[in-house]
Amino acid sequence: MKRANELTIVRRPFGRDSIIVAIVLAVALAAGLAGYLFAGGRDESAQSACAGDQLLYWYDPMSPDEHHPGPGKSSMGMELVPKCANGSAQAGVTVSPAMIQNLGIRLAPVETRDIASAVRAVGQVQFDERLISEVQTLTPGFVESLSVRAEGEPVGAGRVIAQLYSPDLLGAQSEYRALLTSPGAAAASLRGAARSRLKLLGLPESAIQRLERGGAPQRTYPVVARTSGVVTKIGARPGAQVTPGQSILTIQDLSRVLVVANVPEVSLATIRVGEPAEISFSAYDGDVRTGVVDYIYPSFNADSRTARLRITLSNPGLRLKQGMFANVTLKGTGGMAIVVPSEAVIDTGVRQVVIVSHNGSFVPREVRVGRDSDQWTQILSGLSPGEQVVASGQFLIDSEASLSGVLARMSSNAAPAPQIARGHGAIVAIDPANAVVTISHQPIPQLHWPAMTMKFKVARPALLRGLRPGLKVEFDVETEPRSNHFVIDRIGPEPGQ
Repeated sequence: MKRANELTIVRRPFGRDSIIVAIVLAVALAAGLAGYLFAGGRDESAQSACAGDQLLYWYDPMSPDEHHPGPGKSSMGMELVPKCANGSAQAGVTVSPAMIQNLGIRLAPVETRDIASAVRAVGQVQFDERLISEVQTLTPGFVESLSVRAEGEPVGAGRVIAQLYSPDLLGAQSEYRALLTSPGAAAASLRGAARSRLKLLGLPESAIQRLERGGAPQRTYPVVARTSGVVTKIGARPGAQVTPGQSILTIQDLSRVLVVANVPEVSLATIRVGEPAEISFSAYDGDVRTGVVDYIYPSFNADSRTARLRITLSNPGLRLKQGMFANVTLKGTGGMAIVVPSEAVIDTGVRQVVIVSHNGSFVPREVRVGRDSDQWTQILSGLSPGEQVVASGQFLIDSEASLSGVLARMSSNAAPAPQIARGHGAIVAIDPANAVVTISHQPIPQLHWPAMTMKFKVARPALLRGLRPGLKVEFDVETEPRSNHFVIDRIGPEPGQ
């Protein structure tokens, strides 16, 4: 059996017979419902309305100060709704599965996600200076030949870069070769010292072994690259004299590069070393790489109000070139929060509402929202992880809920938007001591009110002078922003009376 506070919308063509049948059924249903309530069904209905929660009292959302022990109508003629200990009264809209499909209603779970604020910055690809190596000689000499003639040429580890002529090294080779044939213990001791000297001067082990096998001293000796990369600088040309410590070539390893990004000053406090980042490049659509911030530079650009940070990336295929622009998004961490899709939140201007799927019906629920992150909105209160909310089609459900007064019953603490609306009606009673007037008024479209009788406070007791019960009046009512009371700040007889 459907609960009394659920709204089921069924549309069929009406004829005369259908109307008569409907009236008979309505009378029978009313009689049965009255018998059920007087037979003890009231308590059971109250408990089901609160879904097992403690029932506090019954009230009219438009007069929250008026409490009643059971269901019925308020002094204003409005239906009473239950007030539960945790506000879990189940008022909702029931929509058939076929209608759900036709309306395109889509549900989404309430999730816990990391929604730390994202920081976006622009950076450039730069060489990793930690991978620079120099090709030098350990002995003075002259460059006889050079295998690399232009900057930007690639070289591999172990490649012979240059042939050097060194008089000192040539003389040391001759001395060692002579000691190899000298007899005696003294010569043996000198041979060891001479061999060590050749190694210190940079002669390769293979050349030393060739001397020991009877080979002649070499006039030149090779200088090789210890690492792979590209040549970024040539420090000596063929025929040039070189000294120990002088760079012949500078080689930059490109297997790894840096992305140096400039971040705004206002975002600097949220960035930490180790923070994850996504990097994309204008040159390569769809090539999105991930990395982490491994260094934040200590300098600050006072002109642009930006700071620099560094992200290290591997460079397979050497696709990333120095100077390329990069778009950097810092994801951030530590922002775990309860979230729903942003499209699920209905902002009325006064409060935020989501439509929750509960036990086969759709229940509007007021929530308190936090910050937005991409397509997610943080929920500070009102929802729990695992609940299902309507992510699309909620405005259609919200319209049906408004027809049944569900949104008006959501929270007795919700304040209406401050506004002034004009009404017309007849005075029922006047209470000058409390500055209250009771008016049976016509519908007020601005406030979405039907015709009803209700009490109003007046802004000033003097407004009640000259009024009497039965007088038809025109009045302006203003909603107080922090309560559900409505104040009349102008009232007078209808024009023409």
